[in-house]
Amino acid sequence: MAQDDGQLIMAAILGFGGGLYAFAKGFREFRKSRVVADTPETRIRSIPMGFVQIRGEARGQQTLLSPVTRTPCHLFKVDIEQWHSESEGGGEWKRVATDLQSVKFDLQDASGNVLVDPTNAELDLPPNPVREIRGHGSAGSPASPPGAAMPAGTPATDAELLQYIEQARVRHLGQMVGKGISLIAHAANPAQQVPQQPSLLSMLTNPIGFGAGDFKSQMIKMMVARKDPTGQNTRLALEIWKYPQGSAEYQTAVVRFGQAYTRTMNPSMPTPNAATVLMYVRQRPELVGMVAMLAASAEPQADPELEKARQAALAFQRNNPTGAARMRTSQASGHFRLTEYCLRPGQVYDISGTCAENPQPRDEFDRNIVLKGTNEPTFLISSKGERKAVASGLRKKAAWMILGGAAVAVICLAILLGKMGLL
Repeated sequence: MAQDDGQLIMAAILGFGGGLYAFAKGFREFRKSRVVADTPETRIRSIPMGFVQIRGEARGQQTLLSPVTRTPCHLFKVDIEQWHSESEGGGEWKRVATDLQSVKFDLQDASGNVLVDPTNAELDLPPNPVREIRGHGSAGSPASPPGAAMPAGTPATDAELLQYIEQARVRHLGQMVGKGISLIAHAANPAQQVPQQPSLLSMLTNPIGFGAGDFKSQMIKMMVARKDPTGQNTRLALEIWKYPQGSAEYQTAVVRFGQAYTRTMNPSMPTPNAATVLMYVRQRPELVGMVAMLAASAEPQADPELEKARQAALAFQRNNPTGAARMRTSQASGHFRLTEYCLRPGQVYDISGTCAENPQPRDEFDRNIVLKGTNEPTFLISSKGERKAVASGLRKKAAWMILGGAAVAVICLAILLGKMGLL
């Protein structure tokens, strides 16, 4: 009996804290609904700096393949839940992780387009059909991004999704570690940030996929720069990606890079001939990925052909992860439910966010970027189609959180006071 009372008191304490949190968050959601409702929609060409509300069609060359349905998209979010059975019978679904990955894209209306960085955005997107799978675990195979082997639009197999769940768990752990590092670094010196810190956090967020690419590229660039201050090797690496893989021009560029790299990094070694370089690359295909990382680490190029080559290297790097991405990943064991949300190219979206100066403009018309602001943290991407509908949805959510949180807090407080004999 005493043990049951102790568990009830602990549950009441947790419920009271959770109710207060939901109550406070409800007021933040209500404020967000007012901000969205009171901000007029602006044509993209006329957007000012600061908080804006825009509507347009998602476009962009960079896309991802969603892990469940293999839908080409600019952003996907997957809620992963696991069924936990209870000894008395029945059970419940419990959240294991939420996996969210994205790339920047353009939002376009009749007046123009603007770059959007969807990182940390709140999403109001329709879910794809829920997928349930069961697995008993296995040693697995070299990890690869879901969808890499099959064409877009072909749903992932159960085995691939069980492996993906394990990868998502690793990413979730990396996110927690990354947040901890970020908070500690900010507390130590809020005004100073190590240049590689964002890339390191990105690698921790996605250590077995393309999320690690930027950090690895910077490390490779730093290593090469110590012995190649002129940047010759980076330029030669870019030259490779101007040509289709396997073409004569591609192989010639690979030879030029391999010979220059040997002379720079190992001056004491004799310069290899063309046959030796090509044979070495055939025997170690992962070297192509390393060259892609070096090319991708270059700054945006003024020459259109070189910039196209840099984008090709970035695309190769995303679609062919190396290093940690090739480690063996086991399959998850249990009964899982996956709910996937996608932000698709060609669809119309409403975005409420902060317009800021684009630090890496592609041309004179690419000077702005919409992202999550610091002074106004509201950042919402919705597919509902009307600003009033978005604001109404936020108000309903706020009302449920305020009323529900207050009710739970009052009930739990009453239980606590009753157990303490004060009621």
